[in-house]
Amino acid sequence: MRQLLIFLLFVSPLASAQENIEGRWLLSLQDKQRTLVGLLEIEKSDTGLVAYLEGGPASVEIDGNNVVITADSRDVRGFVFDRRMTGTIDGDLMNGTYAQVGAAAQKEKPGPWRAVREESVADDKLAPSPVDLTGTWVATQELDFRKYTMALTQAGEEWLEVYLPYYDQPDVRCTSVGLPALATYSFPFEIIASDNRLTMIYEYQSNVRRTGWDDSDPGEYVPPSRMGNSTGHWEGSTLVINTTHLEKTVRDFRGELISDDARIEERYTPSEDGNTLTAVITVHDPDNYSRPPVRRRQWRRNNAADIFPYTCDPDSFYLKMYEDGEMDMYLQRADKRF
Repeated sequence: MRQLLIFLLFVSPLASAQENIEGRWLLSLQDKQRTLVGLLEIEKSDTGLVAYLEGGPASVEIDGNNVVITADSRDVRGFVFDRRMTGTIDGDLMNGTYAQVGAAAQKEKPGPWRAVREESVADDKLAPSPVDLTGTWVATQELDFRKYTMALTQAGEEWLEVYLPYYDQPDVRCTSVGLPALATYSFPFEIIASDNRLTMIYEYQSNVRRTGWDDSDPGEYVPPSRMGNSTGHWEGSTLVINTTHLEKTVRDFRGELISDDARIEERYTPSEDGNTLTAVITVHDPDNYSRPPVRRRQWRRNNAADIFPYTCDPDSFYLKMYEDGEMDMYLQRADKRF
């Protein structure tokens, strides 16, 4: 009996910590220049604890009430690195310090992090309370973890293994990258409102997008496109846009596939003064992702900002391949381009 009691006393702190850490957490960290925010999901598996940050795999290690969470990211120059968060668990709160691990062009100083357990949200939708989102919006560097790896299905992994961003990415040959990537790029965009739609004009690639309201009928013959067919509604002061009728494209800088059966949900929430706009963009595509990937973006209203013309010359892309003798290889990869 005494041996059993000693054993229980020895394992109980770890078991308690593992039980306490399971669930959905809102994670935030600060590097003195900006604050990043993401959804952290922690679950039990046959091999221990598994974690996902913004829909992508992360690692979690427990030692008593101490915890280490590690997640990969990519900076704006293309460097891939880890963010390592070391701290403690205390009920519905985790906190500690984090550090950037690995080479990166966008240097981050060590800073604090914390995670609070996500509060349950009522199923009842808030009554519509539309706000004025018209004007020009300029991106900040806040919120977005830019999570690098995602939880891909086998089909998604097989696609990515043979994808070459330099040759296959749509925008390298001046073709629209489409959604959801366009909504996450750090270029300004303008919103124009009319009675039956919102029109978004993006500086990047001079793309134009039109969003009708939920009671609008897309029609029987709406063709698939990179922008898809978008309909919106208000949940309180949050604009919710759902997009279907998408052409195949890639999700982001890494080249993960977006199928033509995908649905993209965007939630745009203005600040109380109406001058900051926050978006949570989620891709629902079970063909390629075992867990929906998430991106967050933030913009500030700046009606003095210009939307500049966007020019792109595909000849510079094709000419280099021709000079390097790579045109045959490029043509043989036609199935990787849409």
